[in-house]
Amino acid sequence: MDIKDLYVNLPLKGIVKATRYWLNRNNNKGEIINQLLNILWTIMKQNYFQYKDKFYQPQRGIGMGSPISGTMAETYNI
Repeated sequence: MDIKDLYVNLPLKGIVKATRYWLNRNNNKGEIINQLLNILWTIMKQNYFQYKDKFYQPQRGIGMGSPISGTMAETYNI
């Protein structure tokens, strides 16, 4: 199975939309949801990864190896 570009194929806006859905579904307050989504967006936009002693920032999606990548992939794909 080829899993190249696995997390970079996840659209950031789609991840935020899916996260908003799940937060709303669990009856969270609007202000808290907005704060959490702002934090999530900041984390995803400041995402870097290292390959062969160089650091990169993905042009789209989430970098593989990031602590948040697996969780966001699960949230988006549910």
